[in-house]
Amino acid sequence: MKWYKGVVMQVLMTENETAREHMVMLGLTEGFTSRNTVQISQALDYLLNELSKVMAAD
Repeated sequence: MKWYKGVVMQVLMTENETAREHMVMLGLTEGFTSRNTVQISQALDYLLNELSKVMAAD
């Protein structure tokens, strides 16, 4: 199942980068405290936490 962990990590890293880019673009256009920016930030936090869990799992 080692390959599975690698695949999950790659997917999460890709989603993290996409969410981060989206959050920055929203922040620049709507403001960093706009509702949409905060929602994307929360989603990014969730993805980062999930990635951390996968990386820590054996």
